Amino acid sequence: MIRIVTPEEMQRWDKSRIASGIPAKELMRRAAIGLFDAVCRMRHEDETVTVFCGSGNNGGDGYALAWLLACAQIPVRIVSRSNPDRMTDEAAYYRTLCIEHDIPIAADWEPLPRELLADALFGVGLSRPIEGWYADLIRRINASGKSILSADIPSGLDANNGTVQGIAVFASETVAMQFPKVGMLLGQGRAYCGTITVCKLDKDLPFTFSDELFWQQADDITPLLPPRPFDSHKGTNGHALLCVGSSQYIGAALLSSKACLRSGCGILSVVTPSPVRPAFATLPEAITIATGTNSWNEDACKIAIRALSGKQAIGIGCGIGSDDILPLLEASLKSGIPTVLDADGLNCLSRHRDRYDLLHENVVITPHPGEMARLLNCTAKQVLSDPIAAARSFPCTVLLKGATTVVTNGTTTVLCTEGTPGLSKGGSGDVLCGIITALLAQGLKPFDAARAGTFLLGTSAKKAYELLGQRMLLASDVTEAFTGEISH
Repeated sequence: MIRIVTPEEMQRWDKSRIASGIPAKELMRRAAIGLFDAVCRMRHEDETVTVFCGSGNNGGDGYALAWLLACAQIPVRIVSRSNPDRMTDEAAYYRTLCIEHDIPIAADWEPLPRELLADALFGVGLSRPIEGWYADLIRRINASGKSILSADIPSGLDANNGTVQGIAVFASETVAMQFPKVGMLLGQGRAYCGTITVCKLDKDLPFTFSDELFWQQADDITPLLPPRPFDSHKGTNGHALLCVGSSQYIGAALLSSKACLRSGCGILSVVTPSPVRPAFATLPEAITIATGTNSWNEDACKIAIRALSGKQAIGIGCGIGSDDILPLLEASLKSGIPTVLDADGLNCLSRHRDRYDLLHENVVITPHPGEMARLLNCTAKQVLSDPIAAARSFPCTVLLKGATTVVTNGTTTVLCTEGTPGLSKGGSGDVLCGIITALLAQGLKPFDAARAGTFLLGTSAKKAYELLGQRMLLASDVTEAFTGEISH
């Protein structure tokens, strides 16, 4: 996982490196090397590099970049309206080097037919909307159609939450210095940052971080899903229980159940209202337990509660509808069995806030922002303004869905960016619930099951297949392959 930080944490890290004996000018030079490498990747041979510099340390990175480019005899020019008397000492130092190397510095931008743009106007310390000439300049940069490289963070993007401060640069690539910033992955951050690369300014020497916050990577998931032992069988791969479905939402029951089986649980039992049961003829591997009722009434909850015994994981909520399933929720949470609460399970819980104290470390809740707003009795806008804080509001593993999904157990938080717009449709959450329930049944800890489930849902089918491997095989697949072979 890649550590991510807030602007305040980054400032504290900078000060610690300087206190350890690394001059601020040297840190700036190292940042410029990272930008220089990015320019070499992005630039076409006949392009001039135009560097837009502000007066702070972000601008200093830009001046240092321009100096390195000039030393390498790459055509470069600078656009800056900053008063040299108001620059940081480091930025002024590299500006002087640029002047000594005869790099042109202009007060306005006259576009060239062939140029690569480097944005070093405003950094992570920006705390006010961009206006006036700078806003107009950024508008022109964005409209240019040229490749844009941003230093540390696109100018105008809030490094805390990914909101746009009036206007922001749409970067083709952003080189984050030492650590990506939280706002690069939240809100509008990913759209504005383009490709994110990380430039290491120093080795990962001892440093006490105030927050355990990370960006999940593909390599983090592989160790969570090791190959199955050769002698494993259905009894060793976990018995999962799903309490799902209603006459209105039959598809939700089938989607979550099939995802659970494909994700490798050894046995799956499904408690569902009687009108849903005939649909499971298409999924013969699932053991269906009809409630004998047409809805999730008290009698249905009693049937489901009896089915809790002997299960390694429980998933509750997909497609249940507006029925009150509080007795089932209470029994499941009190059992201590790893439990996933999704969709209508969460909506039921939000109507009984006095039961929040039943949540515990073996529980995973998987709300989208609207469901989280109901749980917290606030608006979705408030949830999205600080999704990390919202996700940390409960004493269990929380998976807050979004373009960037937040997964936290209260101690460690990961941001998962595998999702695509294609997942913004009905049924995706049902599949996710099934995956996480299956992973819990196979022994993964709730936090690991939640972040692995997010990855498996959001990544490409090819990568998911590679990770799940033999877990995806159903008995009916063997039958279909066998009968297909015989027919030939």
